[in-house]
Amino acid sequence: MKTENLAVLFVDIKNFTGRTSSQSREENQKLLRRFEDLVLPIAGAYGLRVVKAIGDAYLLTSRSPTDALHWAMAVQDALAEASLLWPQPERFEIRIAVNMGEIRIEGGDVFGEAVNIASRIEGEADGGEIYFSEAVYL
Repeated sequence: MKTENLAVLFVDIKNFTGRTSSQSREENQKLLRRFEDLVLPIAGAYGLRVVKAIGDAYLLTSRSPTDALHWAMAVQDALAEASLLWPQPERFEIRIAVNMGEIRIEGGDVFGEAVNIASRIEGEADGGEIYFSEAVYL
């Protein structure tokens, strides 16, 4: 079993489930594509690793909590800019959470308390917000 101390990030679309009930499949695919086009290139620019997509969420890791927070700010800034160009019904907000700790790496996936805490922190964040744990702050 391999373990590593990493920053763990979750990012998702605020109120995605509520939106999907009033969207066509095409509208939903367009929303997810915009989200992906926003998150993935910036993750690469900051050296983050995309572990997996979970519905409308992404789980990412970073060796640096500072890079993780810089990525989070860059994504929120990029979304704010892009949203100015989109019609109101196509705009969306995202929420991001970052935690730091020892994680277990198995088959390209990550597990452990640090992952669970990051997931719970994300649930507390609102659209447009970045929440991070004390471990990241330190």
